[in-house]
Amino acid sequence: MIPLSGMTLGDPLFLLLLVPLVGGIVLLLRRRRPALDAGSDRLLDGLPASWRTRSAFLPGVLAALAAVLLVGALARPLQGREESRVLTEGIDIVLVVDTSSSMLDSSLQKGVTNVEVVKAVVAEFVAARPDDRLGLVTFAAYPRTECPLTLDRDSLLERLKAVKCVPRNSDEDGTGIGVALGQAARKLKDSDAKSKVVVLLTDGENNQHVVEPAEAAALCKDQGIKVHTVFAERRMVMGGRVLLAPTQADELLRQIAVTTGGRFFRAGDTNALRETYAEIDRLERTPREDVRYTDYEDLYPWLLVPAAALLALELLLRRVSHLEFAS
Repeated sequence: MIPLSGMTLGDPLFLLLLVPLVGGIVLLLRRRRPALDAGSDRLLDGLPASWRTRSAFLPGVLAALAAVLLVGALARPLQGREESRVLTEGIDIVLVVDTSSSMLDSSLQKGVTNVEVVKAVVAEFVAARPDDRLGLVTFAAYPRTECPLTLDRDSLLERLKAVKCVPRNSDEDGTGIGVALGQAARKLKDSDAKSKVVVLLTDGENNQHVVEPAEAAALCKDQGIKVHTVFAERRMVMGGRVLLAPTQADELLRQIAVTTGGRFFRAGDTNALRETYAEIDRLERTPREDVRYTDYEDLYPWLLVPAAALLALELLLRRVSHLEFAS
């Protein structure tokens, strides 16, 4: 659709018909009138011009105007019925999710693995941000780009739905926070968005040292990438009591967030995790105002009806002219 002074054309290509139409009109105007010989010219000279003679040009003019209006109707002019100004966001966000075997535990919600809880909450986060480009990176010992930055929510959600944890004690099992964060930074490196964000969730300590988390955090800072870190707390039962599993991961994640200007969050259950992502959603809002039309009204009848009227008048004039000539 092409906006024209507050209006929109649904099928603007039909306007190309104006080119041969105008060309035909020009040729008709240049066509010579039948010539009269000198005797006939002298014979008719001085006689009053009849109504038929004076109006001979009208049928052609009316037909041309009707043709122009018909072309305009075919282009399907539309007018927005309701105009609304909507604040939207344009942010590039890479979601980084831990898929090490420890995410198969059920500390966030009884009977449901942590990875499934996280996938459900992240899906809600994705659905709430229709105007942003989102990407998905998973990691255990090594990172994997599940989905590059995209506006295609359905594609991203399908990829998220298919995410699984790596097998326990496999070569891939581990927690490589540094390499995962570095991978996310690479995905945002060429982004021209004013705001670039990484949301990294893990439940364990970094035990892969190909890229140290501090180095990856410094890289993000240099590229203007803000990193929000989320620690999914792991719990253990000891002496009939539920205790937090000892870890130093929270301090590492806190330092990553501080370095990049982000926030650190802890989540010990599903509700806390959902509130965490809701808070990140509220934090990462860069408003811009867009004008949207919620509905459109077809305006072609305003062109079609006058065109039909002009054609009817053109036929009437030709009929009257023919009858006058016959009489």
